[in-house]
Amino acid sequence: MRVLVTGGTGFIGSHAVPALQRNGHTVRVLARDPARVPAVLEPLGTKMDEIASGDMCDASAVRAALVHCDAVVHCAAEIGVGGGRGPTGTSNVDGAHAVIGSAVELGLDPVVYTSSITVHLPATDPVITPDSALAEPLSTYGAQKASIDAFVQELQERGAPVTTLVLSGVYGPVSPHIDGSFAALLGALDAGMLAPDSGLGVVDVRDVARVIACCMELGRGPRRYLVTGNFVTWEQWTAVLSEAAGRTVPFTEVSPQDMIDLGRRFDEMRDEGREGLPPLSVEAAIVMASGRPADDSATLRELGLTYRPTLETFRDTLDWLRETGHLDGEGRQGSRDHTP
Repeated sequence: MRVLVTGGTGFIGSHAVPALQRNGHTVRVLARDPARVPAVLEPLGTKMDEIASGDMCDASAVRAALVHCDAVVHCAAEIGVGGGRGPTGTSNVDGAHAVIGSAVELGLDPVVYTSSITVHLPATDPVITPDSALAEPLSTYGAQKASIDAFVQELQERGAPVTTLVLSGVYGPVSPHIDGSFAALLGALDAGMLAPDSGLGVVDVRDVARVIACCMELGRGPRRYLVTGNFVTWEQWTAVLSEAAGRTVPFTEVSPQDMIDLGRRFDEMRDEGREGLPPLSVEAAIVMASGRPADDSATLRELGLTYRPTLETFRDTLDWLRETGHLDGEGRQGSRDHTP
C-alpha cells in the first residue's frame, strides 16, 4: 500500500514510518516543513519514500497529498500538555476533520487515527474497556480528542473503515523533540515525582508503531483498539524509573486536587515570565490525577502482539537521552536542545 502519514515529524508518526516500510508499504509524509523530514527519520535508520508539503488543516493540501494513496495514518496533533495550558485554537479538530473526513470520502482503506486515553478521563468505569463511553474531559486536549472521537464514531457507525487507536502514555527512545513523556522523565530525575493516588498506562512507542503497521489491512471495516500498555501507579512509575536510572528518584504523595492546584500555579508563574519551572501544567495534572487501568487484552489478542516491559522502555529511553546529551552519566539533565 501507499500510506500517507500525518505527524511524521513527531514522536509517534516518525516511528510509524519505518514500521510501515518494514511491512512493505510505501510511505508518504505530509509535513508543513518538508526539509525537516530527513533529519527526523535519519536517527531511526530510514529514509523517506515520498513527501507532501502542507498543513493538516489545509483541506486542499490534504486532498492533494491523499492522491494515489491507499491508506492514511493520522498522528498529527498539537498536544501542549507538559509545561503549558494545553493546545490552543482548533487545529486538532480541524485537522482531524480534514484528514479523516477526506480519506473516507476518497475511499481509502484503512484510515488509522491515533486517539488518547484522555477521551475516557475522568472515567466512571473502574477499568476502561473498548466499550467505555466517552467522558466529559476536564482538560483542553482531552476535550478536543473527545470531539474528534465522536466525529470518528459517527463515521464508523456508517461503516467507514476507520481504525481508532486509543493510546495511553507513550515512552521510548528516539524523538525529534523533548516534551511530553520526556519532560516527565527529565523532571522526575531532576526534582523527584509527585504521586497522586492514580496511575498511567505506559506503552513503548516502538510497540505503538507495530500496532499501526498491523492495522494496514484492507477490508477490516471500522475498529477501535485500546493501546494502553502496562498500567502502573505513580509510585510504581517512580520505582521503575529509579531502577532504570540506577539511583533513587524520590516521590511525594499528593492529593489530586493539590496536584491540579500546583499545575495551575505553575501555569500562572509561566505567564508571569518565570523560567526553569518543573514540567507540570494544570493540563498535565488533570490527566495524571485521573488515570485508570484499561483492558487492552483484545488488541493484543487480535493483532498477535505483546508489549515490552516498562523497565526496558525506560532504560532504552534514558540510554538515548544520555547518547543525545540530555542526561549526563549520573542521570542528571543535560543542556542540549534537541530540535532537528
